[in-house]
Amino acid sequence: MINALIQEEIQEIERQEGFQEGFKVDNIDGANWCFRKIRALKEQMNETNRIAYEEVNRIETWRKKENENAESTITYFEGLLTEYYRLLKSENPKAKVSTPYGKISSRKSKKWNWQNVDETLSYLKENGFNEFIRVKEEIDKVTLKKTFKNGVNTETGELIPGIEVVEKESITIKVE
Repeated sequence: MINALIQEEIQEIERQEGFQEGFKVDNIDGANWCFRKIRALKEQMNETNRIAYEEVNRIETWRKKENENAESTITYFEGLLTEYYRLLKSENPKAKVSTPYGKISSRKSKKWNWQNVDETLSYLKENGFNEFIRVKEEIDKVTLKKTFKNGVNTETGELIPGIEVVEKESITIKVE
């Protein structure tokens, strides 16, 4: 809180609104008067900043609490929607949910789990698939995935050793 002397300095400035137009410092007392006013105004600014900082912190704490509650409720509703969508998909694999307020969709993707890269590398070398091997003897996984769909050598029907392809479904909820 601003002390009484500083408060008095600020009130004096407020009482003399027009002092800025014709005021001049022409002696040490005038300079001292200006210093006191500057000091008082800086103290006022510090106090204003302190109060604002406390209020901002209080509001930020409130905002976080409110948003935590909302986030947990959103997670709950998304769980309900996911459960509903999975039920629909079990009845009809092409089921879609679309309302004016949002959509639920799913997308299947295949994830390659590289269980034994050395084994896969050996297989590629032995069978002449050098274009899938980088110079630093690392599997070119992007090109390999494009060529061997689902981890199968289509020419021989062999599964590529050291790879397991797992189908994964991701569900997306968009609120519009």
